[in-house]
Amino acid sequence: MLTAPLLAWALVSGCATPADWGCSIGAVTAVPAGSPANATAHALKIKPMCQVTGGADHCFTLPGEPDRTSTADVAAMAWAAFALPPPVPHTNPSGRSWVSLPTYLWVDASTWRPQRARAALDGQTVTVVGTPQRVEWSLGDATITCDGPGTPYRRGGPPSGCAHAFRRSGSFTVTATVYYAVTWSCAGSCDSRGGSYGTFPASGSTHLTVQEIQTRTGG
Repeated sequence: MLTAPLLAWALVSGCATPADWGCSIGAVTAVPAGSPANATAHALKIKPMCQVTGGADHCFTLPGEPDRTSTADVAAMAWAAFALPPPVPHTNPSGRSWVSLPTYLWVDASTWRPQRARAALDGQTVTVVGTPQRVEWSLGDATITCDGPGTPYRRGGPPSGCAHAFRRSGSFTVTATVYYAVTWSCAGSCDSRGGSYGTFPASGSTHLTVQEIQTRTGG
């Protein structure tokens, strides 16, 4: 066990060349205090201390300050918390439509807004933002792309920003896929200011039965 006199000596006289005394600069890993539960462990700097005449038997180490968390690691924490909500697609007519009739298509307004996640550590705050760009509609007999969320049908209201006239009858799964441009930015003591993750989709589905319009002719 290290005695008090040796400890006092060691604190003021570090090994200039640890190898000369059979000492080596070690390393341990630990998560800095205050980190989230899923934070990555980082190497702690170890300061070698030796007694001149004691060799390796009298070598001990003192932990220094932990390495500062990189901005990339904080961004990874924010990315892990980021999620895109599945859109809720709507049609009008709802549940049943007819061949050649323009069918309104739209997604909930709550989906059509930026989605965010944030993480903060070591004086850095990283925010991940997904901004909706377009909606791709897979309709069973066609695929169309709309630049916005579409307009809910209202009698006497504005025309739809997104609609489709089915060309044939049948039972169709209608899938709306919202594409988000996802970026990240860092505020504070950052070693990088931000970047792009690319474009990511989120999808939701509903069902629609399309029928032929029946006409009667006189006999």
